[in-house]
Order: sequence, then C-alpha cells, then structure tokens
Amino acid sequence: MAEFEIPESVPSLSPATGTQITLQVGERCFVTTRETLTEGSIFFSSLLSGRWDNIQDDRSYFIDADGDLFKHILRHLRRGILPVFYDNVKGHDHTLYLALLEEAKYFQIPRLEKWLKDKTYLQAVKISSSAVEFESIQDVTEIVRSDVELEYHPTWITQKVYVCPRDIYVHRGNPDACGRACKRALGERTNEYIEEKVLKVLVIRRQTTFDGQICIGE
Repeated sequence: MAEFEIPESVPSLSPATGTQITLQVGERCFVTTRETLTEGSIFFSSLLSGRWDNIQDDRSYFIDADGDLFKHILRHLRRGILPVFYDNVKGHDHTLYLALLEEAKYFQIPRLEKWLKDKTYLQAVKISSSAVEFESIQDVTEIVRSDVELEYHPTWITQKVYVCPRDIYVHRGNPDACGRACKRALGERTNEYIEEKVLKVLVIRRQTTFDGQICIGE
C-alpha cells in the first residue's frame, strides 16, 4: 500500500490578532495593531488579509502616502473621533480637510469620507455674535472666558448736551436734574444746549462653542 505524506500547513501571512504592526508611510513610521487598522478601513482589511505577500524584510508594511496626513487617519482609526481643524483667527482649515478627504478615499474609510465630503465638521463649531454700545471706554469692564472674543470700535460723535443755567456740572446733560433754583436762574430763556464731541464705544462680542459630541459619532 502506497504511503502518502501529509503536507505541513502553509502558515498564514495575515498578522495574528493583537499583533503589533509597523507601517512605513512615506518617510514616517507608525506603530499600531491589526485591529485598529482593519476595523474601519477596507484598504487595511485587504492589505492585512494574508492574501498577498506584501510585508517587507523588516516585517513592516510600506504605504506610499503622506505621513503628515496619515497621522490624522490613524488617530481616527484608533478612537473613532472625527477631526475638526479650526482656529479662532483663521477659521476652518479647508485645505487640510480637502487633502484628508482624498486620503480617506484612498484608505477606504467610509465614515471619515462622509464626514469630510458632507462638511459635517461645520456643525461642530458654532459662533454667536452680539453688539453693545457704551457711552465711554470706562464703561467697558467685562471679564470673559477664553472662548469669547471682544472687539472694540471707538467712535467720536457730535451731540447736543444740555447746560445747567446755574452751571452745575452734575446737571450737565440732564435737564430733569435741575430744580426750582435752576429754573429761576433760567428765567424766560429756553434751555441751552452746546455741541461737543462724545466718545462712543461699540463692543462686538463673539463666542465660539464647540460641540464635541458630534465628533464622537454614531
């Protein structure tokens, strides 16, 4: 009877669960796990499936992509947080959003791609504005939080100011402050007004509110 030798099983090329993975992305090196990469990315699920012998001699995987952009890709895959690139002065970084959208398409990450394509990040940052006019700069004494910005717009205007007939300074600008003595001093004359420069200050208050819950997702 002929004897047949049972061949040894061919080892899987797919990294085992929990295995540390080293990626060489452009000129940058990243270390993560198989689960982190494959859970949200069709690209990495295919790359690490073991169907192709694409691992390098040092057991790393080379990805021809921008390492500076990939750090945002990996951050999303690790925690599922959707990115917001916003600066109080410059606003949203639309150039970065557009570049990251192309990477999300390349690495086949549907959730991230939809976030960027639909510009849902615009809903994460809300700005409310209000304006108040003050009689002088001395009246502006407000302490605000770091998410509030104040803009001051002082303006000199000419207005008519009431003058007390007895020249009492505290009555200046307020005819109702004058009593009988002032009225007797005024006599038959009409109330006197003079024109003078008055400083008005328009304060624009902008508050930035960040909705972190929308970035966490589903």
